[in-house]
Parts: sequence; structure tokens; C-alpha cells
Amino acid sequence: MIIHIGENISLLGKSIVAILDVKTVLESKDTKDFIDDLIKKNCLANNLEKNIKTYIITTDDNSIINRKKTNKYKLYVSNISSTSLLKRINMNELDWRKVNG
Repeated sequence: MIIHIGENISLLGKSIVAILDVKTVLESKDTKDFIDDLIKKNCLANNLEKNIKTYIITTDDNSIINRKKTNKYKLYVSNISSTSLLKRINMNELDWRKVNG
């Protein structure tokens, strides 16, 4: 499944590790430190100047399958709300044969 996150960027659903609301990140010191650390390690894949609503963390599928300790994380920012992105993921997972009868 492919998820469009805005700004002409689409991600493979299976590579998404986390979708985090910006307000939630700012309320948690540990989570904010984690996001700041990803940015310091040059893991930020795109950059929006304003209206950031969501952080999306992805990883290389091979690092999950092989259980390697890697730094192959990428951080994306999106101006689409985390709720909308999660709805897109859930819509793609529906069995349309059941929905359409």
C-alpha cells in the first residue's frame, strides 16, 4: 500500500514505523528529544517551513526483517493531520468486496 503524505511524497505503508502528531511530540520531552536526535543525524527527508502537523518515521524493511541494529530511519514532516493519514491507511486495508457487497 502507498500512502500520500503531501508535498508530492508517497511512502510504502509497510515502511512506516510511527505517525506522530506534532502537538503530542511537543508535550513529551522524551519524544521531542528523539525527533530532535533524528534531525541532528540528518534523517529528515523533507522540510516544510510552516504548518507542520505530523511527523512520520520510516525504516528500511530489511532492518526490520533481519533485526539489525541500524540507523536507517527517515523522518518526514507533513502538513496533513495524523488522523487523516491513519484514515488513509485504514481505508487501504479494507476489503472492498465486503464493503461493496
